[in-house]
Amino acid sequence: MWVTLCTRTEIPDEDVLEVIREGHVYCAYRLAGRHYVTDGICTHGVARLAEGFVLDDLIECPMHNGRFHIPTGRVDGPPACEALRTYPVRLDGEAVQIQLPE
Repeated sequence: MWVTLCTRTEIPDEDVLEVIREGHVYCAYRLAGRHYVTDGICTHGVARLAEGFVLDDLIECPMHNGRFHIPTGRVDGPPACEALRTYPVRLDGEAVQIQLPE
């Protein structure tokens, strides 16, 4: 099932936008013209990733500085040890859509 999360213009270049949809926190990114979406809460501690820093293709958690690779969700720096969930993204006009499980 594809759902609209936000519009392309809402996401700052080389940065992150937090989106809450039906109680779930997501992070939407636009990096080098490509769009990505991950879960918005760090897997190590309950911290909002959108309050962290985007460094190239990494998001750094604001709480303990764990890092995640945005395109794949893999852990790129401790203390995080569990990968971040990523979502398939497509563009429908100006809409940024993600695929959610049925």
